[in-house]
Order: sequence, then structure tokens, then C-alpha cells
Amino acid sequence: MLLLFINNGRKHFIKKYIYTINHKRIAVNYFFFSFISGLSGAALATMIRLELAYPGSPFFKGDSLRYLQVITAHGLIMVFFVVVPILFGGFANFLIPYHVGSKDVAFPRLNSIGF
Repeated sequence: MLLLFINNGRKHFIKKYIYTINHKRIAVNYFFFSFISGLSGAALATMIRLELAYPGSPFFKGDSLRYLQVITAHGLIMVFFVVVPILFGGFANFLIPYHVGSKDVAFPRLNSIGF
């Protein structure tokens, strides 16, 4: 019985947040995606700081090419997977309909596909 409840809850969660056309839930999806991406960017930043504090750390072993790749990946992740989804996806979906005075966005299904 408990397994059936968990399975139904999982289906409800997927249907509720993945297949939604509600602009507020889509904004929450963008915020959650940005949070997860921010954690990976923070892990890369920690690796960079450890290399700068202790040169030849076990992450890079003195390989400067790997260090430059991590710096580039950190920059791209933080800009395109954290900042842009928060600003253009999260805040735009959450705040713009309220500022315009509408109850929902103009094309909710297209907005859902965009995520």
C-alpha cells in the first residue's frame, strides 16, 4: 500500500511540475534548475580556489590545461545555467504577468515547451 502511494505521489509530482502550463510553477522549475546548476558551479569554484591556495592540488596535478578547462566550464555554467535562467526564466515568468496585470502569460503551452 505504501509503495502504491509513493508511486502515485511520484506520478503526481511529475505531472504537476514537468507538464504544467502554470507560469508560477514554470518559474519554480527555472529556479530549481538554477539552484542545481549553481551547486555544480560552486563545486568548480571550490576546485579553482583549492588549486590557487595549494598549487599542484590533487584535482589538477599541475596540469594547466585542465585548470583552464575548469575555469571556462565554471564561467559558462554560472552565466548560462545559473544567471540567465534565474533572470529570464524565473523572474520573467513569475513577475511579468503580475506587472502587466494579466492572470497568466500569453501562450502558456509555448512557455512550458520553452523550459
